[in-house]
Order: sequence, then structure tokens, then C-alpha cells
Amino acid sequence: MAFGRVAIPLAALALVWVGGSALAGDEPAAARKACLVVDTDVGLDDYRAFAVATPSRDLRAVVVTEGISTVPNATTAMSMFLAGRGPTPPVLPGFASPKPPAYDWLPPVRAAAERMNDLLAAPVPTAATGNHLADQVRASVQGCGRVDLLVLGPWTSYRHYASALRDPHIVASGRSYAENNPDNFNCEYDVAACRTAPHSAVYVDLPATPAYEPTADMVNRLAPTGLPGLLRAVLQTDPSQWAGTRLWDDTAALFLVEPQGYAPNGAHLEPTVGEDELRTLLIDAIN
Repeated sequence: MAFGRVAIPLAALALVWVGGSALAGDEPAAARKACLVVDTDVGLDDYRAFAVATPSRDLRAVVVTEGISTVPNATTAMSMFLAGRGPTPPVLPGFASPKPPAYDWLPPVRAAAERMNDLLAAPVPTAATGNHLADQVRASVQGCGRVDLLVLGPWTSYRHYASALRDPHIVASGRSYAENNPDNFNCEYDVAACRTAPHSAVYVDLPATPAYEPTADMVNRLAPTGLPGLLRAVLQTDPSQWAGTRLWDDTAALFLVEPQGYAPNGAHLEPTVGEDELRTLLIDAIN
């Protein structure tokens, strides 16, 4: 199943995206091949987003930023999760917002996410720090013709490694500071960083309705082996942690795989299909 083709008249999408790669004239194929860096705050939708994007992409590095999870615990959890896909790229600890807001719902959600939805008995903090983040990111993208950066969490870490990426194509989950809304956790968690995010970023969000929720049927349709099987085990450990949430980061990750299936709504993009078809596309990408 594939998205219907729609126009995406955004300045930030001046290049033509095909399978997540931008075509520029008659560039050699090797130069067009995109490497992927993901900046994540490791919520449950982030685990799903990695499973959507990474089967078809050259994932070079993961930066962990505080948001849903804390950096030390989430760095280990994400490293363990990505081991389900085979050899893993470096998972690099990033930074935390200096003035995060307080949410009464966050502590239990954070505790579950840091344990891979309670698949782990306890969180395991990494001993690494973000002291050499820019150098580590720079080393990870050596030899890349171009770099896609997928931002799934707050923008806190970005300024620390931005200099390591030359003209990255940035896709971000949620909305920009200019188009912020109360449900936009990634921006609200570090408003100052969100305010200074690159104007070239392409933001991907969900329509206000319908629900666009993950479902038990969606989880049961994941393949039983490899990364899909691990994701399935993670989600089935405690379905109450994701029941009633939305396919936020999953949808941003799918843009890298099926970019032609999105259309502008204001300053961000939204999928052009209903929730049932979106779930099927996500399952197909994961499997």
C-alpha cells in the first residue's frame, strides 16, 4: 500500500524527496545516499519511530536528549533496544533542559520508558557524558553524501552538535515555536531551545482528528523476530502506557520513508491518509 501523491509547497521542501533521499540534478548515486542521525527523548513512540525508519536507512548515530526520559537511563535503554536490529550505531548522551516544566503525569511515564515499557526490571544509567558530543557526531557521519536529522524530542542537545552536521535535512516531530500549541511537548519542555531551532526544519504532526492511536491489533501485526519482535515485546509488556496516546513520532519517522504522503497544514506537514491506513503503513515499514 502506498500514499497517494500530493504537492508539498514548502520552501523547506524545495528538493524532491524519494524514499527519504533528496535528488539534486545528476549527482552520483553515492553522493545522494543519505545517512541518518536521530535525536530522541526515548518515549514509547520513539521506540516505534526507530523501528519505522531504521530498516531502510543508514543510521549513523543516536543522540539522547532529556524529555520523556532522562539522558543516563534512556541512553542505555535505547542502546539495548537497537541491538534488536543487529550491529548498533553509537548512542550518545546529550543534554537536559535547564528549566524544564513540571508535569504531574511525567514521572510514571518516564519510569516506564526508561525500562523499555517495564521490560527491564530496573533502569540502567550510562556512565558516559555529552562532553564530546559534537566530535562524536562528526565522526559518525564521515563519508556521508548528505545527512538527514530526525528530531523526536526537545531541541536542547542540538546546539551542542549542530556544527558537526553540514547542511543537514532536518525533520522534526511536532511543531515549531512559531506554531506552538499546548500539546507540543517537545517545544514546551525547552522553550528557549525550541525558539532557536533551525528555520529550515520540516515539522511533521498529526491532524487534530481522528485519534490516530496505536492499537493492540497494530502491535499484534508486528513480526515476531528481530527489531519488530522486540518492539512487540516492549509494547505488550504494559499496554496501559500507550493506550489512548497518539502516533506522534511514528508519523514523523514515516515521512522519511513515504514523504509523498504528506501535505501542509499551516507551517507543518500532516499525513493525508486516515488512521487505519496510517497504521498499516507503519506496520509495513517496521516489518
